[in-house]
Amino acid sequence: MGARTNRQILTQGKGYVAKQAKKYGADEVNFDKDSRLDYLTGFHKRKVERQKKAQDFNKEQDRQFKIEERRKMREQRQKKADEQLKKFKESMKEVGDYLGSDEEQGIDEDEGDDKQTELIEDSDAENSWDGFSDDGVKPILKKSQQVYEDDTEVDIEPLEPNENFEYLANINNVKLERSVKVLDESIERAAKYAKFLGMDDKPKKKKKFRYLTKQERKHNQKKADNNKRRR
Repeated sequence: MGARTNRQILTQGKGYVAKQAKKYGADEVNFDKDSRLDYLTGFHKRKVERQKKAQDFNKEQDRQFKIEERRKMREQRQKKADEQLKKFKESMKEVGDYLGSDEEQGIDEDEGDDKQTELIEDSDAENSWDGFSDDGVKPILKKSQQVYEDDTEVDIEPLEPNENFEYLANINNVKLERSVKVLDESIERAAKYAKFLGMDDKPKKKKKFRYLTKQERKHNQKKADNNKRRR
């Protein structure tokens, strides 16, 4: 065997490739025309499908996010309600109108029996009902009435805050924390409705008619003539 030429040395990889192709190559290659046509003409269809899948995924993510937000809001409202109930019980304990234990309840029952016997004895003397006493829960607006000698009656409403305001609001199912928001929304809605009806628009002042002076008419005429010449 003679010496190999430079060409044979540089192209010796070709034989290796041919050998590997015979070893691992496919015996026959068949092309499916329908699959090939579907692939070549389905770029837009596949793009639309990917966009639709992305939209469905985003919608599902938004739905899960809203569910999580509602759950957090429920937990916050429940926590706030528990805190308000706890504060209310503590305030009632300070006033003495709340019984927090069975022992206190038993003591109160004994006292209630004694009071009941006293009330039965006094019921014969007092058959008429004069309404609720003023010693109970105070109203939201405090009023005091004064009568003078000349038959003059004056109602005085002090500006001091009522300590039972929150308690009265809870009894009447009024949420104080939302009162400011509801008031602002009502004012804004009324302003929009007034603007829609045209009540909000201020009347425009009519421009006062004025005759042009001789100099102004002369100036306008000269200006018009110059414009005609330019054309």
